[in-house]
Amino acid sequence: MNKEISLEIPGRICIVGDKVDLLGKPVIAMAINLMMRFSYKPRSDDTIEFYSYNTNERIHFTLEETPPKNIDLAYLSVLFDRLKSKIDHGFYLDVLSDIPIGGGLSTSAALSVGFLKIMSEAFTLNLNNDEIAELAYLGENHDLGIQCGRMDQYSIAHGGITFIHTDENPQVEQLKIKNLPIVVGDSVEVREAASVLNRIKRQIQEKDETTLKAFKEIEKCVTQCKTALLNNDYQKLGMCMEIQQQQEILLGATTPKILKLCEAAKSAGALGAKQMGAGGGGCMLAIAPGRQNEVVKAIERVGGRAWIFDIYNYTS
Repeated sequence: MNKEISLEIPGRICIVGDKVDLLGKPVIAMAINLMMRFSYKPRSDDTIEFYSYNTNERIHFTLEETPPKNIDLAYLSVLFDRLKSKIDHGFYLDVLSDIPIGGGLSTSAALSVGFLKIMSEAFTLNLNNDEIAELAYLGENHDLGIQCGRMDQYSIAHGGITFIHTDENPQVEQLKIKNLPIVVGDSVEVREAASVLNRIKRQIQEKDETTLKAFKEIEKCVTQCKTALLNNDYQKLGMCMEIQQQQEILLGATTPKILKLCEAAKSAGALGAKQMGAGGGGCMLAIAPGRQNEVVKAIERVGGRAWIFDIYNYTS
């Protein structure tokens, strides 16, 4: 297809269920209106060029060459390898992210999903959202060896608030929720997500009793949270967040700064707060009906960065 393409892809937050996708369990996630922007231009030769405005990384290679993998844009390289038999001409692709890199709002999955959506349109691959999400997961987990589950890729590919079965036969249920009074806080600290995930994955493999018990408690929260969301029961949702946060402490996935942000949010009127993602820093989430602005200020007072996000839904 000989046309230029522009595309916006959302970040995501996990409302409840962080890390249980490592065991293929259900999670509830939400695409947010914090975007990553892609620009694609076809070329008349066989050269492919990727460029990131955020990292100033630029790579070139030809259709016959294997793209480099020891780079920030390796997510694109491994997915290009998976699709290269269907790509018959060169192109230029750049990316600019408003989603903070390394903050736990899933820039890696947004990068992968955005690339696949662009490739599907540019080369008429007709990939559906589930196919795009699964390819993005395979690139990250299998090709790059990153210890992730399927939540991020499926949430971002589908948009909205989703109840996701993350096992080997993934299923996505779109929850019909128009708005959610949440605040997201970034601890603005160096994130140690990889080391936390690797440790927890090892504990799962070793059948560590504390780890498996914590995961079962988080899984129960996901089921309860789904009902609470559909009934606009924010008190129950806050309680679910609090229960999950207690499990995060038992898992050793928290940091003093994250705990400080959660306590500040609750002191300002939030009904519940929890960290998000792998742990070891990054972001936290608070449910704060009628108190969102106060919670933002409280998080910022203790050294965090805060946002009030809307649910992001793709238009047809």
